[in-house]
Amino acid sequence: MSSISSKVRQSVVLTADGQLQALVNGTATNLQKINIMNVFGQTSAADAEIKIYNETGAAKTAAKLVFHAKFGTGANSNHEFTLPGSGIYCDEGAYVDLTNCDFCYVIGTF
Repeated sequence: MSSISSKVRQSVVLTADGQLQALVNGTATNLQKINIMNVFGQTSAADAEIKIYNETGAAKTAAKLVFHAKFGTGANSNHEFTLPGSGIYCDEGAYVDLTNCDFCYVIGTF
């Protein structure tokens, strides 16, 4: 990971499917390389899902799926997923697919 900063930061909050972004000089910028340490989400209904793919864009290739969580029994349930060790490394970007989820954000190094 020598090509990315080692500072722990929060991504921009996503309220729909999309590319993980960070604020760079006040502008939301797609993350190209990220080490995901924590994933946070809030349900909008039961059985919320957060899927993260190691890719840019909405292709959602099954082979690129690096994180999949299903949680919650109703609306407005918050959950934090803490990843063991050094987390999950995405070197092509990180596309997030949300189902029954009000919002999601990621803590990691980038």
